Amino acid sequence: MSKEVLSQGEIDSLLAALLSGSVPEEEPVEIKENKKLKVYDFRRPNKFTKEQLRTLQVLHEGYARLLSNFLSGYLRTNISIEVASIGQFTYEEFVNSVPSPTVMTIFSLSPLKGTP
Repeated sequence: MSKEVLSQGEIDSLLAALLSGSVPEEEPVEIKENKKLKVYDFRRPNKFTKEQLRTLQVLHEGYARLLSNFLSGYLRTNISIEVASIGQFTYEEFVNSVPSPTVMTIFSLSPLKGTP
């Protein structure tokens, strides 16, 4: 890549030449790689196998158990957390299952200053 900087006049003259058609636009360079392509069905995506879904179920159940134990000790009251369901469906099915009106928010908090 060249380290030269164009002046505003040079940029204006290049743009004018492109608009007038005296300078041809460059064709995009095709990059040929030896990659195998996979067919992907956007209407019925199956990203996870049943075994992978079962693994997600086990992981989330373990997390729910640890979280309920932690919160029970921390809040000194009985807390019960359980996984409702694990599944996969298309984005369209998801959007149709969300009631209207709905507000969805993603946020993050930095840790509070103090002793850990």
